[in-house]
Amino acid sequence: MKNIALLFCLFMTSLQFAQETKISRIEKSINQKLDQLWKEYKAPGLSMTVVLPEGEALTFTRGFADVEKQQEMTASTKMLGGSTGKVFYSVVALQIIEEGKLQLDTPIFDTMSDYKWFERIPNAKQLTVRSLMRHETGIPRYVFKDSFQKDVLKDVNKVWKPEELLAYVIDEKPLFEVGTGFAYSDTNYIILGMLIEKVTGNDLYDEVQKRVSDRAGLQNVVPQNKRSYKNIAQGYNDENDSFFPGLQFNKQGKSNYNLQFEWAGGGLVFTSHDLAVLGKKIYEGKMFSPKLLDEYFKGIDAGKLRGQWGLGVHIMETPNGTVYGHSGFMPGYITNVLYFADDQFSICFQVNTSQKERTTITRYLPGLSKTIADILKE
Repeated sequence: MKNIALLFCLFMTSLQFAQETKISRIEKSINQKLDQLWKEYKAPGLSMTVVLPEGEALTFTRGFADVEKQQEMTASTKMLGGSTGKVFYSVVALQIIEEGKLQLDTPIFDTMSDYKWFERIPNAKQLTVRSLMRHETGIPRYVFKDSFQKDVLKDVNKVWKPEELLAYVIDEKPLFEVGTGFAYSDTNYIILGMLIEKVTGNDLYDEVQKRVSDRAGLQNVVPQNKRSYKNIAQGYNDENDSFFPGLQFNKQGKSNYNLQFEWAGGGLVFTSHDLAVLGKKIYEGKMFSPKLLDEYFKGIDAGKLRGQWGLGVHIMETPNGTVYGHSGFMPGYITNVLYFADDQFSICFQVNTSQKERTTITRYLPGLSKTIADILKE
């Protein structure tokens, strides 16, 4: 018996050593490749987290959170997540569907009809949760309306109500009939957010905290509902950007307009670590009933975005197999989360720039997945 116990201990020790060796090799390889990319395609700063199959998280940073202040990017530096915030709201919606309080394919008009203006939303009577989450409603994007982009700068402290955002698309002609096309639109998630609040009777951000952050053990997710934040990277946008050029935050640390407007279209501030951890949990069926994963991954043609779009997830077939994820943009920031299904690891990367000539590095970061996959398969 002693010999058997000794052999078992040796076996477990060798397994642990092999695992630790793989982790250290992945870490070394990623650092080497990042160094090469960083020299050639330099952004102000970069944060990238890899979550391996057994849950080990490795975070890599480069550059500065704030170039002018010479503040280095760290693993705890937060950035605006842009549309990747929709990943969180998708989880909330799926949990509510699991509880039977929402249905994917039942029109939401009766639930929302006590808002007298709701019938003036394009395709209002045909809208369903599925069509909202898959961006097949034909509703235009409010955020790209010239009138909105002017209005958001008139009162930089204005707290926007969801119905004020939707007012920019009221009485608009729909792009197409519900279910007959794909057009990515933040407006869909503004409606979804209102629906979630109506069904639960709770604030959307409270639902995110309880149903997503707490359940996934996320420590650094902050509602994007004000103009200043602790430990946030400065955002560097194009000087000729039509929305808001230059720096995202002024010398007093306040954004140049109220970032709260984004709400359910994104509306969250976080680290690359937290989004990488969440992505892996979602795409492995740990954030809502695994029975709903088939519905979650049931996609439609994503058009110019390529691949398919499911219930808040971009689905792509790549040389490294099926990849699930979501990208995000806010002036001064690019975020992307990817989960490589065949090899069961996730990647999230964030850069604190949306300057076209300095975001080139984001094209090459997903390619680091091959390095990870090759080592894991050895």
